[in-house]
Amino acid sequence: MAEAGGEHVELVYRATVGDFREALRVATSASAAGRWGRGLLFFAAGAGALVTAVSLVLGGTPGAQALVGLAAALVGLVVLPRAQARRLHRRAEARGLHRTVLDLWGVTTTTDRGAPRMSRWSEITRYAETRGAFVLLDGHEYAPAPILLPKRVTTDVEALRALLDQRLGSPT
Repeated sequence: MAEAGGEHVELVYRATVGDFREALRVATSASAAGRWGRGLLFFAAGAGALVTAVSLVLGGTPGAQALVGLAAALVGLVVLPRAQARRLHRRAEARGLHRTVLDLWGVTTTTDRGAPRMSRWSEITRYAETRGAFVLLDGHEYAPAPILLPKRVTTDVEALRALLDQRLGSPT
């Protein structure tokens, strides 16, 4: 459910694992540390695959180090982000229904259980739009905290986008 009224948008929702996957992907891409970490994992996966392929082509057996490096990189790229999204979803699910209000002062998220989370517009430096959500990011350089706004819960995506553009500028 969502209401839009110029400077006031309210979203009421239960987040899904997919929502958290999108938010984590955006937050990782938004920080230098996240980009470096992902780049190193891709490099390790590529190097492990190359060493394994060369060993097999030359008729040898790949070394354990190459296989372990390849496996660890794949776990870091595929398994860990999914596990993290599931963990965040379990936490959010335990808090119940989420109500996020965007108004003149900022963004406030309240739940059935737990303290409200308030972020002033001055603390939110940018946002990204994905296929299924808007993800608001704070200015933290190494690990920006994402604020999730699923598109599926609003009837007026354009009004929400217009409010975010007005407050934060174009998406990143």
